[in-house]
Amino acid sequence: MKRTKPTVFRVTVLILCGILSLFVFSLFLRIVITEKDPYNKFMTTLLVTLLFALPIAVHFLLGDLISDFTIAFYAAFLFLASFLGQVLRFNNYFPWYDKFAHFTFGYVACIIGLFLLCKLSDYTKHSPALVAVYVFCVSMCLAALWEIMEFISSEFLGQTAQGAPQQTVDGNYVVDITDTMLDIICNLGGAVVFLIHFFIHKLTGKSLLIDAIVKDFSAKHMNSSKKISDGEKPIPEQDDCRKEGSSPAKDK
Repeated sequence: MKRTKPTVFRVTVLILCGILSLFVFSLFLRIVITEKDPYNKFMTTLLVTLLFALPIAVHFLLGDLISDFTIAFYAAFLFLASFLGQVLRFNNYFPWYDKFAHFTFGYVACIIGLFLLCKLSDYTKHSPALVAVYVFCVSMCLAALWEIMEFISSEFLGQTAQGAPQQTVDGNYVVDITDTMLDIICNLGGAVVFLIHFFIHKLTGKSLLIDAIVKDFSAKHMNSSKKISDGEKPIPEQDDCRKEGSSPAKDK
């Protein structure tokens, strides 16, 4: 398949992702070289570096199979949630910011589920109930995976993604799981908001941006399944006599 020339908007988003990836990577290198990590950002800076580099890799591997909207949406959320919240420590400056990011992620993760559904199958063939269950499960699954990653970084890498250890009365240090549970509850709230948005769209028949998102996610799938309607003529089937190796002249 011949790739089309990327738009200026797409190139701009990819360049910004590259700049942010290099910036965060420089912070990671500083931690490694100086061996000083006062804010426990070793794993965070490494992960965010890779996440910002992901759209660039996807562009070169898949080309225009992933739309400009999808890449820009991903980059915008990553900037707000991970770069501002984790790297620049908005979560420390604004106590509500972390829960806001998890709540937003619950909604965004449902859109990720919608993206997967549109890319892997024909969205129009599924009932609204099935779509709702699918995107909700994807959202909660991603929330669980995120908390598992935080647990691994805290338990085995000495990070404080789940909060700083607290000393108990018997002298042991433990991590309070309240923060983890609140994160999952906030993610659940964001997912529920998406489901409300989705069912209002279905019940009222109004787009509410859902139609535009589905159309964008399904664009390549629909183009591949509707070639005839786009102007391509089907290859005419051969006559039965030609399939059997005979010719009209012989039949006469």
